[in-house]
Amino acid sequence: MRPSSQTDRTMPYHLQADDTDATAMLRRIATEELSFAAEIARSPDGAARIHELRKATKKTRGLLRLVAPRFEGFAEENAALREAAAGIAHLRDAEVMRATLKGIAPVATEAGLMLERLSGGVGTDPSHDALETFALDIAAIRDRAAEWTVIGKGWKVLAPGLTKSFAQAQARMARAQRDPTDEALHAWRSRAKHHWYHTRLLAPIWPEMMLGHAQIVDTLGELLGQHHDLAVLVEAAPTHLPHHAAKALHRQIRQIQKTQEAEAFRLGSRLFAEPPEALADRWGRWFKLWRAE
Repeated sequence: MRPSSQTDRTMPYHLQADDTDATAMLRRIATEELSFAAEIARSPDGAARIHELRKATKKTRGLLRLVAPRFEGFAEENAALREAAAGIAHLRDAEVMRATLKGIAPVATEAGLMLERLSGGVGTDPSHDALETFALDIAAIRDRAAEWTVIGKGWKVLAPGLTKSFAQAQARMARAQRDPTDEALHAWRSRAKHHWYHTRLLAPIWPEMMLGHAQIVDTLGELLGQHHDLAVLVEAAPTHLPHHAAKALHRQIRQIQKTQEAEAFRLGSRLFAEPPEALADRWGRWFKLWRAE
């Protein structure tokens, strides 16, 4: 249901053998992602590529969380990235809503009616002030990223952030299982996405194992993302539909969400089955073997 795009990038979003340490990896990847975002924001088709801009900021925030316990500037820089992305979020909302409606129209009859009534989304003007503000803010963060420094070397730098994010994903999944509200499932998604980014960043330590793991986490994230998009539709429906039609759409959406929840919990119970320390220890052994090679 969510828009996707393919982009050409020059540097990989993962560890490289010639990264001398975690600081080198942090600076390299953050500078690449943020330079890309600033460039696209100022391009003629910037408004049509909001998804890519937000994705670049999310990838950078995922990177920061991996080194957060060893990076003193984490709180400040993470907040700066979050605020920059928030400034362009509204440019994407209408497009996501339309895409979600199209996706469920075959099984939710009122979705087609709402799609017809949904007004054109904002953000279609590439000269929108929000894009320029975003570009300026991201460029400033990129310039600071060239000086970012983490404390320590080797796996000891990466293990704490990996462990913490994995534990948070487990805790939020357990909370969602106890009380599967839209808010709880959305909160779980944010931490599951962080684990996805960490898996991608560490993929070279054993690609055959890590890439399969990443694919499953990605599937989970997409399920929870679609669940959230449907929740947003439910909130917006009364604005675009008569009361009876909005209620009918809500009932149809809940049936879809229940299926999504069941599959998300099935995947999550396996992905987050082991203690965080055990996963970090296992991946740490792979990391050391990869370094030795």
